Parts: sequence; structure tokens; C-alpha cells
Amino acid sequence: MADLVLPVATRAVVEACRRLGLDTGRLLAEAGIEPASLADPDARLPTARADALWEAAYRAARSEHLALEAAEATPFGAFRVLDYLGATGPTLGEGIRLVARYFPLVDPRGRLHVEERPRAAAIRFTAAAGVELPRPAQEYTLAVLLGRARHAAARPLRAAAVAFTFPRPAGGGPHARVFGVEPRFEAPAAELCLARDDWERPTGMTDPGLFAVLGEHLRALAGGAAGDDLLSRARGAIAADLRGQAPTLAATARRLALSARTLQRRLEAAGTSHARLLAEVRRARAEALLRAGDVSVAEVSWLLGFSEQSAFTRAFRRWTGRAPTAFRAAER
Repeated sequence: MADLVLPVATRAVVEACRRLGLDTGRLLAEAGIEPASLADPDARLPTARADALWEAAYRAARSEHLALEAAEATPFGAFRVLDYLGATGPTLGEGIRLVARYFPLVDPRGRLHVEERPRAAAIRFTAAAGVELPRPAQEYTLAVLLGRARHAAARPLRAAAVAFTFPRPAGGGPHARVFGVEPRFEAPAAELCLARDDWERPTGMTDPGLFAVLGEHLRALAGGAAGDDLLSRARGAIAADLRGQAPTLAATARRLALSARTLQRRLEAAGTSHARLLAEVRRARAEALLRAGDVSVAEVSWLLGFSEQSAFTRAFRRWTGRAPTAFRAAER
């Protein structure tokens, strides 16, 4: 499905263009995009139309630096799941690793690769097909990543280094101001580097929107029973780690300061298992996210740690007797 993309990135670009004072209705019409398709999280846009929106925006803005301007104008929260992942890892680096794993859902044509080095960590941006990425894609993606890192760290951050594959713009540009460092141009690959101290900085911020939905869900699971209730604490531990992968018994045990064997034995004594609790948490979180209405089924599936959307759909049918899309439609 490389010729189709989720609307989340296009929706974010449209919001940035609106903040820059551009006529977004006209831009969407020129690109052949129905506004309703951006409001539907499960819609798919042809990549040609998503690209046409950028082309229309460049014509309207008459600025060769539109991608950087749009990145600065993209509010935190515009990328619902991406922003949540980047801001809720135990460290900034771990959050960015989650973002890199999730990124192909935003645009299957691109990949983010993390490479840790002695003094810094590099986030390399490449095309899935091995072709060179266009300049706007490089500038917008790396600038948005740095902006999200600054938000998650709750402090000013500058890139340790930044590189682009395209030639240096003839008239210069705002790159040094945006990234805090003079970029390297005509580099072998587009990449953003963060200093090791910034990469290892703890996060833990909160924000409206998806953060509120999942934060409330976590509090409900952790506080479902009074006192030192093991099942309630285990559900809360599972929910805390349910970000793009299914927490293992060992991971949940570590959060509870128990050995895996002890946790397994205590769960068996309570008449349940880690697998059963994981299914309970997944179902509750899936229902909460689907009710939220602005996260796609594909993203819900990814957040719950399913390898394929079809596997999530089968599991959700077992839990509720309905497909995720039918559940969402009934809850509206």
C-alpha cells in the first residue's frame, strides 16, 4: 500500500498551512482532496494527492523554505500517535525509537533509522525504495522531529548535527536558526543528530488529546481496586508498557519489582495469567482509542502491539463480537 497513506500527515500539513495564513480550502481543492477524507482517521489518501498538496502550498506561499516554516507551525498534538510515542518513552531516545518503528504507518515510502554513536545518536531518514527523498520531505520531517524532541524534553534543544542530501540553497535559509546548527548539504543521507545527554534525558510530560485518553485509561486500570491489589497493579504495569509492542511477563514483573516466576505463580493463584490480563488491557485500551475517534484502526492495532491489523481485527471480534470499524461507528 505504498501508493496510499494515512491522512494524519496531510492533516498536520493542512493545519500548519492554515496557521501560516494560506487558504487551505483552495489548497485541498487544487490537490483533489476532499476535506471529509482528512476527518476520517481510517481513510487512505493516494500519495500523488498528498504530494500535490505540498506542490499547491509551495505555489501559494511562494517561499522555497515552506517546509521549515510549516514544521515550525505544526502544533504539538497534530501527529496524534507520533507525538504521544515521542513524549512518553522513559527517555527521549527511547521515545524516538518508538517513533521510528511507527513511522511507516504515517508514510510507507519513508523510514527512520536510529544509529547510536559514542557522543550522539543519529536519526537517519531514507526512502523505502532507495530513491532520494525530495527536499521538502527531508526538511519537514527532520524539523518536526527536533520540535517534538524539544517539546518532550521541556527545554531548548539544538541538534548536534543535521545533514541533507540536496545542495545548499542559493540564497541561504533559516536552517541554522531552526536546527540550532549549520547543516551539512549534499550529504550521503538526510539525518538529525542529538547529543548523548539529550538522547538519554528522561521524559514524562503530559498533554491534551490522546495523552488524556490513555492517561485516564492507565489511571483507571491502576486504581481499579483498593489497596495493594496485584491484579490491578499488573494491569496498570501492562498498560504503561503498551506502546507499539506487547509487554512480556518479564517486563511486567520488573515493573512490579517481582521475579517473572513469582508473578506467574501469584497470577495463577488468583485464577488468571499474564496473557489473560494482557488481553483485558488490550480490549479496554482498544475501546478507549476507538471511542476517541481520531486514531485510525491501523494505529490502534500498532499501539496495542499487534504485528498485523488483521490480527487485531480478529482479536477484537473475539472480545466484542464486532469489527473495530463497526464498534467505532456504533459509538459515534
